[in-house]
Amino acid sequence: MKRILLFSCAALLSTYLQAQTKPTHNASQPSPANNAIKERLVELALNNPQMRIAGYQQDKTGYEITKANAAWLNYVTASVNLNEVTTGIYKNDAANGRNIYYPLWNVGINVPLGSLITKPAEVKIAKKNKAIAEEQKEGIARLIKRQVLSLYEDYQNKVDLLQMQTELTDDDAAAFATVEEKFSGGGISYQEYSIASKALNEQLVRQKVLQKEVNVLKLEIEEMIGVKLEEVLLQK
Repeated sequence: MKRILLFSCAALLSTYLQAQTKPTHNASQPSPANNAIKERLVELALNNPQMRIAGYQQDKTGYEITKANAAWLNYVTASVNLNEVTTGIYKNDAANGRNIYYPLWNVGINVPLGSLITKPAEVKIAKKNKAIAEEQKEGIARLIKRQVLSLYEDYQNKVDLLQMQTELTDDDAAAFATVEEKFSGGGISYQEYSIASKALNEQLVRQKVLQKEVNVLKLEIEEMIGVKLEEVLLQK
């Protein structure tokens, strides 16, 4: 009797350990196809409006550097005297010579002393702004990559949970159908019928909650990538 009891306990313990170590069939496993999907998601996410705005800001700072470098030209001025000589009316005689205005041509360069300090500083500021814009764009790119991959990981987990929950709900639905049939035939009490009905409803509620979470995550991913998620998942 003791041997039978010990054998039964060992068998139960072995079954329990096997159940604990057996991998879940719905668990997401890394695969080349899955990696390709993640790369495509990142590629699409890095082309969203937020990244394009960061690129425009970077281009803008480049134009500011060109503008600051060219500002020196604003200090160069040129002027011309319009007189008989410059217009070609002048005749070489003493009477007309008295009417000539000198100098005949004027070219001037006006450089305020303060500009010798402010203009180089403005160029440096423009270059620093460009460097800041480049760093900001890089930071946004890293943030977007993390966000889209994190959302996709959550989406995969929720899809797996939804699948498992659907199986549990189907099992409870089948069990409830049997209970309902017995209840209709008077084989069980109303209390038993009510317990089975409540259990099925709880599973249905969990299933609906998970389905909503999956839908929301899908919308968030599509907001970032700009296309339907199904189009990317077809790479599988």
